[in-house]
Amino acid sequence: MKKQLFYASLFFTLLNSCVSPLPISRLSSEEPQGKWVAGRKYVTQTQGDYSMTLSFYKSDGDLLLFDALFENLDGSEVEFSPMQARIIALNSEKSVISTLYPLDPESKLLEFDKSESRERARLANQSISNAVATTSDLVATVIEESDPNISRQQADANYNQREWDRQNRLADMDRQEAYLESIKNTRLYWEEAPIRRTTVGSNEYIEGRMFFERTEEASFYTIIFDIPNVGKFEFNYKHELITPY
Repeated sequence: MKKQLFYASLFFTLLNSCVSPLPISRLSSEEPQGKWVAGRKYVTQTQGDYSMTLSFYKSDGDLLLFDALFENLDGSEVEFSPMQARIIALNSEKSVISTLYPLDPESKLLEFDKSESRERARLANQSISNAVATTSDLVATVIEESDPNISRQQADANYNQREWDRQNRLADMDRQEAYLESIKNTRLYWEEAPIRRTTVGSNEYIEGRMFFERTEEASFYTIIFDIPNVGKFEFNYKHELITPY
C-alpha cells in the first residue's frame, strides 16, 4: 500500500512539473509614421545627416529581437556600437520598471570561443582514451583466445561486453562532435546576424539584429540610442503579452 501511495505521489509530482510554454511578446510602435514591409513596421528617425531605423522582429524565449539600421550621410566617420542603446521597461502608468542594455555580441562570441576550446580539448582527450581502450580490448581478446582456463562461452561474453562498451564510447564521441558543431554554428550566427561595433564611414550604413532581455510586466518599452557626436534616437512601443493557450 505504501509503495502504491509512493508511485501515485511521484506520478502526481511529475504531472504537475511539466514545463509551461513561455508567453509571447507583441510590440506595436507608437510612432504615427513608419513603413510597413512584410507585416513589420520600420520606423526611421533622423538627426541632421544621420538616421536610425528600428523594427521589432519577435520575442524568443526571454529575449526581444529587433532589426536596426544606422545610416551616416555626414562627411565624417561615426563609431556605432549596439551598447550605445538601452531599453526602458515601463508599467501601465509609464513609470520605469527597469533599464537594460542589449546583449553584447563581442561578449557572446568570446563565450562561444571558450566553449569551443573546452569541447575540442574534451574531444581530443576522449579520442586518446578511446585509442587506449581499443588497444587494451585487442590485447584482452588475444589473451582470452589462448587462455585454456577461460571457456569459449566466457570469452565470447567478455568480447561482447567490450564491443558494447566500444560502441558506447563511439556514441559519446558522436554526441561530443555534434555538440561542438552546434557551438560553431551558433557562433557563426552571432558573428553575422547582430549589429556590431563598427566605424561607419561617410555615406555608409550598418545593419543587424539586436537582442534585449524582456521584462514581462512591462506595458510599454522605450528604446534609446545615444550616439556620441550624433545625437539621441528614441523609439516607443506598446507591449502586449500573449499566452500560447
